[in-house]
Amino acid sequence: MTAYQSPYETWREERWEEIAGPNGKAKVVANGKVTGQDVHTIAGIPGKWSTSETGALTVTASAGDGVRVGGETVDGTAEVAPGSSLEFPGGRVGFAGGGDGSYGLVVMDQGAVERSGLTGVDTYPHDPAWVFDGEYREAPEGRRIEVERLTSPRSTEAIRAPVDLAVTVNGTEYVLAVLEDMPGQRLVVFTDETNGDTTPEIGRWLVLPLLEPGSELTVDFNKATLSHHHLQPSVFVCPLSPPGNHLPMRVEAGERALVYNRTQKASQYTVSQDLKNKAITYLRSLEKADWDTARAMCARTATVWHNDGKGESPIEENIEGMKAQIHTIESMSYDITRQFSQPGEVLQQHVVHVAAKNGVRGEVHAAVYFRFDDKGLITRIEEYANFIPADQDS
Repeated sequence: MTAYQSPYETWREERWEEIAGPNGKAKVVANGKVTGQDVHTIAGIPGKWSTSETGALTVTASAGDGVRVGGETVDGTAEVAPGSSLEFPGGRVGFAGGGDGSYGLVVMDQGAVERSGLTGVDTYPHDPAWVFDGEYREAPEGRRIEVERLTSPRSTEAIRAPVDLAVTVNGTEYVLAVLEDMPGQRLVVFTDETNGDTTPEIGRWLVLPLLEPGSELTVDFNKATLSHHHLQPSVFVCPLSPPGNHLPMRVEAGERALVYNRTQKASQYTVSQDLKNKAITYLRSLEKADWDTARAMCARTATVWHNDGKGESPIEENIEGMKAQIHTIESMSYDITRQFSQPGEVLQQHVVHVAAKNGVRGEVHAAVYFRFDDKGLITRIEEYANFIPADQDS
């Protein structure tokens, strides 16, 4: 005989499978969308992705990139039929879905969870008092709500919101917008007074069923979950809470935080410190105009974005631009003021002291984000910078 298992315990097992199982979200290391015949690059994986005139998905790569489609190494341009097996360096595997010129690409690494040290999810104790009756209420036809998304830099998107959820808590009715960020998935992204304290500051999710307006449903805050963004911040750019989806109380139910093995986290600290050092080494290379070293620290598909309105550029173009301007600089030095890191990412503040040959002196105050691949190569740089002349008060 097997011991009795409550529906909630069963749900928790299914939830862990969703996170860390063979197709778990914590094993996704790259994803992207490919639409139209424009060339797309996808952070973290090699190849240039596009669609053909007939709407088929294609990838262009050299043999050295290590991209395999259906077991065959790509050396040129290959068509990727939906359902084809995709393989990438480091044992990563992928799959593509879609058709008619619009595709989604997902790449997974079965060793990602073990390397991260993720062992579980911390939750509040199950409490039946946080289970309520709710109702779907009809929204205006075709309604979309402008919601901030966790891209870097942040962006907004008008996301479909087909219904509202009405739920009464402690005698007060709250009406929360329900998003349909992906076809077939109803999602309430909400914030409450535990955020930034015992739960993430960006709020949590309630995943709800597909029902018609007017339908009644159970609203169980014991099943409030962390967003996919918590599992892989550099991959999942989840929506934030829509305006009005705040509950002015402490919702002490559901998931609170990810749990990691302490020994593994100590190892992660060493890795994070290594990435911090690499970020500094990259900047020191620019300081010395050592372009070859700087380029060698970046992945072939690395991109750079600046807050100058020009958008992003490939790493080669960015370095060539710096090389073209270096003759105007008499001296420059980087003063690193602080660094923060998490697996695969470094965020830092620094001040660049600049002296130009035309006599202009000043400081560039900057915040820079670095993203790294599994090999420790830089795949993305984002810089928010402001130049302050020496004779201007800061």
